[in-house]
Amino acid sequence: MRRIIVSITEQADTAKAIDSYIRSTMNDHIDSYYMTYCGELLSGALIRQADLFVIELFATDSVGPYTEGLHAAVKWISLGKRALIVSGSAIAEKIESPLYWDLASRDTLKSRMISVLESPTPSPSALDTVKKHFHRYYRKAEDPHRELKTVGIDK
Repeated sequence: MRRIIVSITEQADTAKAIDSYIRSTMNDHIDSYYMTYCGELLSGALIRQADLFVIELFATDSVGPYTEGLHAAVKWISLGKRALIVSGSAIAEKIESPLYWDLASRDTLKSRMISVLESPTPSPSALDTVKKHFHRYYRKAEDPHRELKTVGIDK
């Protein structure tokens, strides 16, 4: 049975790099797809078929960095999907979560993806330590269109 991994990041180059890593290190039973937060919409078929979402922790909007990947992971896990949050940070020793991986993690990204794929689907509470650590950035994206409507300006 083929497994499907979908990588979602802010920048296309990061998504391509993760996709390339998956394709070069995982076995032939993996199909890998990638996209950016703003670039494409996931099809319903891909959402249903995906076995794992590998999601970049941070995105940036007009206010600054925020935890887009954490919000996305909670959403996918709530729908019965598996998600792994990845980050270019190096603080993994401070975050005890099998659903978070960064450059300081003691295992490889490959081994973490395999572990998440082989584990039962987690509950959203499995991300509580990640939320706690990044609470300063835990907010929804700023929507400039909503702000314009709020002050009575219609584009």
